[in-house]
Amino acid sequence: MPSGPDSTNDTGLNLMSRKALPRLAWVVVLVAVGWLAVRGLSQPGGAMPAGNADNILRLALPTDVKSLDTAIAYEVESWPLVRLTNQGLLDYGEGADLQPWLAREMPEISRDGRSFTFRIRPGIRFSNGRELMAEDFVYTLERLLDPATRSPGDGFFRNIRGARAFQKAREKDSELARETGAPRERRTAPTRVAGLQALDSHTLRIELEAPDLSFLHVMAMPFTYAVAREQVERWGESYYQHPIGTGPYVLTEWRRSTRLRFARNPYYNDQDRPVRIDGVDVVIGPDELLQQMMFERGELSMLAAIPDPDFIRITTGEQWKDHVVSMPTCAIRYLTMNTEMEPFLDRRVRQAMNHAINKERLLQIIKGQGTAAKSVLPPNMPGYNPALPEYAYNPARARALLAEAGKKGGFEVDLWVSIDDSRNVKIGQAIQQDLGEVGVKVSLKVVSRSVFLESTGTRRKLALALNSWYQDYPDPSNFLDVLLNGERIVNTRSNNRAFYSNPRVNELLKQAAVETDSERRYGLYQEAEKIIVDDAPWLFLFHPRVYLLRQPWLHGLKPHPVWPVRYENLWMERS
Repeated sequence: MPSGPDSTNDTGLNLMSRKALPRLAWVVVLVAVGWLAVRGLSQPGGAMPAGNADNILRLALPTDVKSLDTAIAYEVESWPLVRLTNQGLLDYGEGADLQPWLAREMPEISRDGRSFTFRIRPGIRFSNGRELMAEDFVYTLERLLDPATRSPGDGFFRNIRGARAFQKAREKDSELARETGAPRERRTAPTRVAGLQALDSHTLRIELEAPDLSFLHVMAMPFTYAVAREQVERWGESYYQHPIGTGPYVLTEWRRSTRLRFARNPYYNDQDRPVRIDGVDVVIGPDELLQQMMFERGELSMLAAIPDPDFIRITTGEQWKDHVVSMPTCAIRYLTMNTEMEPFLDRRVRQAMNHAINKERLLQIIKGQGTAAKSVLPPNMPGYNPALPEYAYNPARARALLAEAGKKGGFEVDLWVSIDDSRNVKIGQAIQQDLGEVGVKVSLKVVSRSVFLESTGTRRKLALALNSWYQDYPDPSNFLDVLLNGERIVNTRSNNRAFYSNPRVNELLKQAAVETDSERRYGLYQEAEKIIVDDAPWLFLFHPRVYLLRQPWLHGLKPHPVWPVRYENLWMERS
């Protein structure tokens, strides 16, 4: 998924007003506004008691999440919140091991690897009191496959038998509705997805077009978490603000760009996964520095990021160092070089770009919160190949490759970065300086998150962009197939933002997708990745490391190899 600092929307003050005041004055104004906002939330009615003495988990986000609809939510920040209200058939244990969740046991899989039968635990109830049925999962999956839903996750489920035919039929229904002005209904056959069947009230069968060893990981994604049809139909387009699920909490308030509140679900009774926190409050708006101030005043239970200016003090000082939790992520920061646009049509130019960047200096800029990337897959990803060659920092080699490609005098290019994280600009400036040393003149184009996403996913729109990716599930296909398969290129909203296509790579990825022998499958992915690294459609930067900070009285905070954080597992205990 688009990850980390690249997964929020941009907010800001009017640019003309900013220019009207000296910089120092604006700093004073911003601090004062932030302080008044926080103090306002701390007063009676704002439910922010001094010292956080109640049993409420208090969090902060710099900007609002886009949606809490399981079919739509696809950001690092939103998925942990979705898990408060919704649940799925499968989940992960303490590692990347899949376990039954709403299913009674792991599914029964047919010999050909194409059929999965799930038996659902009886007695599970939605937060409106209705019992969960197998048909709810059929509805959930058909809904996200319906093009009208515009789910960013529908591509993960097109291997379900009949999914593509169902999508084409629903597109025809939309055309008919536009032509006639009549309400959109399922008129065109097939009206159901053939491979989704509720065999009885608590038995679900899913059939695939082709075997896929990663499918159970796909079924653990929040896109599959059960939703209640009656709630979706009641709220229509605003359902994202009124989600109903079987999770331990229910959303009770969402004041846009201000706060989110969750309270316990009165129908939640999972004895295997009890919850010990009464509610979750999320204040929206404070930046990282303001969040740090709030945390040290006891007004926040934890921080999902430690600001750079405070990083050394927090991680080494006696007061907080024992309350820092850290681990590597299955993620990567990288530059996409558009292989369909000049000057990146030539592989030598792309290789030169990789040799030009001093990654160790980048790691210093981010306070060592990561490891240098030499390829696509993170070191903690199954199938990682430690023997892959890497692009050493070698400006002389970069200049030679540029000369071979007919770019001896260098070239000019815009580097697009998203404004929502100050690190993006710092990283962009360091890259700008390094590339300048080899004759490449880079202009930073800093844009809002929404503009960035639209532009980078549009074919032949821009040449160079700072991107990031956080795994959806722990399988190499989620990086190599999703991000670098040329057969997945689309004209808009493309995840393959380098618009890279190598016929041999595409064929290897196709073979790996249906390979049922794990070792051979990993070998195919490794062969594909070796070609990708040599073709260099990306400039491989670094794999981030996550640092979380908790209050001494907050327990259960353990970074997870799949989920950034699991709020539902936390509890408070004060001495």
